[in-house]
Amino acid sequence: MSDQEIFHLFFHPQSIALIGVSTRTGPASFNIMELIINSGYPARLYPVNPRGGEILGQRVYTSVLELPDIPDLAVISTPRTAVPHVLAQCAQKGIKAAVIITQGFSDADDQAGHDMHRQIVDIVRNTGIRVIGPNTLGVVNNYDHFRTSFVNFQAGCQDVGIICQSGIFLAASEDFSRGVGLGADIGNTADVDFADLLQYLTNHEQIKVINLHMEGLKNGRHFLDTARQATSKKPVIVFKTGRSEQGARAAASHSGSMTGEDIVFSAAFNQCGIIRVDNASLMGDLNKTFLTYKSIPGQRAAIVTVSGGAGIAAVDACSKYGLEVATFNPDTMQKLQALYPDWMRPGNPADIWPAGMSRGYWDVTRQALDVILSDPAVDMLLMITPAYLHPDQDPMNISSIFKEVAACYPEKPLAVWIFGPYRDDYRRVIEEAGSVVAYDCPEKAAFCLKQLYCYHHKVKGKVFTRPVPPDGLDKAMVRQILTNTRQKVLNEEALEILSAYQIPVVGHALAENAAKACRLADELGYPLVLKIASPDITHKSDVGGVILNIKDQHELVAAYDRLMQNMQKQHPAARINGVLLQPFVSGGQEVIMGGKTDPQFGPVVIFGLGGIFTEAIRDIACRVAPISPEDAMEMIREIKSYSILSGLRGHKSADIEALAECLHRLSFLLYHNPEIMEVDLNPVLAGPKGCLALDARIVLE
Repeated sequence: MSDQEIFHLFFHPQSIALIGVSTRTGPASFNIMELIINSGYPARLYPVNPRGGEILGQRVYTSVLELPDIPDLAVISTPRTAVPHVLAQCAQKGIKAAVIITQGFSDADDQAGHDMHRQIVDIVRNTGIRVIGPNTLGVVNNYDHFRTSFVNFQAGCQDVGIICQSGIFLAASEDFSRGVGLGADIGNTADVDFADLLQYLTNHEQIKVINLHMEGLKNGRHFLDTARQATSKKPVIVFKTGRSEQGARAAASHSGSMTGEDIVFSAAFNQCGIIRVDNASLMGDLNKTFLTYKSIPGQRAAIVTVSGGAGIAAVDACSKYGLEVATFNPDTMQKLQALYPDWMRPGNPADIWPAGMSRGYWDVTRQALDVILSDPAVDMLLMITPAYLHPDQDPMNISSIFKEVAACYPEKPLAVWIFGPYRDDYRRVIEEAGSVVAYDCPEKAAFCLKQLYCYHHKVKGKVFTRPVPPDGLDKAMVRQILTNTRQKVLNEEALEILSAYQIPVVGHALAENAAKACRLADELGYPLVLKIASPDITHKSDVGGVILNIKDQHELVAAYDRLMQNMQKQHPAARINGVLLQPFVSGGQEVIMGGKTDPQFGPVVIFGLGGIFTEAIRDIACRVAPISPEDAMEMIREIKSYSILSGLRGHKSADIEALAECLHRLSFLLYHNPEIMEVDLNPVLAGPKGCLALDARIVLE
């Protein structure tokens, strides 16, 4: 039986073993069997409890092995100590799908819980039974009125699939996602994970939008591959919790400390087309948006308002999320002028309140919406309208107005921002036709419409192709260096490794004493930079380990002595390999490139503003490696400081293409060599023609 067939059993079982079901019934008994019976779901139910007897008129079996046939699904709610044994019996019986409701495994504070969790994993691995949980409410199928929850809750049905790690997102789906069609709480994910169910929901014909509530992830690479296939067919929205820096692993290098878990998650979501939201309420707004609007031709927004101030707020919201304020065609302006009083000129936003006062508000509204949406320069329209009367007291049927206008322009979203004491009542009336979405603020409207545009024009139907490595990679040289080194932290060797991947690095030479430094200086040429060479010192400039612009041999000898004295004072126990000599290079903009091995996604690469303020400013972009040259260009343009690199106030632009090529090559260095845990190129000097890494550090596993 394929995984897709097994997952079908979770949501559409014809027979269910309820193991550990309570013998108590009635209110507050939390009896799963009673709730399933009351829902009317037509499945054969087999209650299992070691006490035997009868529950709700049905025989109770004392063991799964006693059952007369093989159930499609087992729902286990025994005490935790019994779960591994019961699950093994289910597998022995031939049951393919099981939900473990019981808590106290990897979520427990004791070692026994973690040991039992591993037992569950071993049973799955050895038998092939698929398990959702433990520590879960299980599954919801609102199409067929089926759920495995031990608590009764109300949830409206809409074509949304939910995969969550907390049952509250199923039990309170009305608040978070505005309802659910199919949903699963994967709990502690001993077996079935996000990728498994994401693939199932992607292939489910009734589900139109997929929601994820994610606390953590195990196999990030597998999830990325599955998500790329899913987003090409359906919008996928994620609410990821655990964003704080306290949840990120800090490391010694710039890259390690700056690339916490959350920024990597955001990068991964972006790379596979998943829409991330910062709060759960936006998930519901996006669901309504995608379920209501099937297309959007562009990003040009029209605004119709009854308030000049509200119109300006809507313009600000459009600007914030990258929507254009449409410029109306002359014909549209002429038709609007016919509605407006003589003393007022139309524009965008179109303030229709004075016209509405003299001609009738809803009549003017209908005409203005029709005129503006017919303009080929308009791709969407946001209507701002008050709700000071209850809809039952309003002489006009506003629902029919919006429905009629929206039906004439199905390819152009017509959205509404409602304010006033009866906004919720108006929202229900307006949205009941299923053609218009009402938002409670312009920011939400602009955000959702922007995501609608991005999905239909950048994600939907996209075929993912794996990045191709650049030419000229000397993988054998890197392998030789990594194999032969006995150090965990590489400094001088790091420059050699970068050179092997044709990442441009500054000329350099290692000197173990002052005399050799003088000989090497004659070969490199003055002026020079002198750096302490030590695997124990990360930030050399912080401890007086770097001296710049050395002009002659006299200054070189003095600088050498000063470096050694500084190290004796500040790092007497540090291992000193000598000094590194480099030509003194100036000019250009300092940037940082680097990467680390992330516990969920593996190698990731970063880019940002460089120099001594890198960690304070934290203006960086991140991607899961390897990346393409196009991904690299996107990273560079993504940082807030991009205007500095592209030429600000007369300054020459940095060589953006050269930076992108370095990022492309660096990403494959990380991808090809998984023993590299961290790498820093800081600073990289970006000039008008080319770029150059002035310092590098690699930390091995």
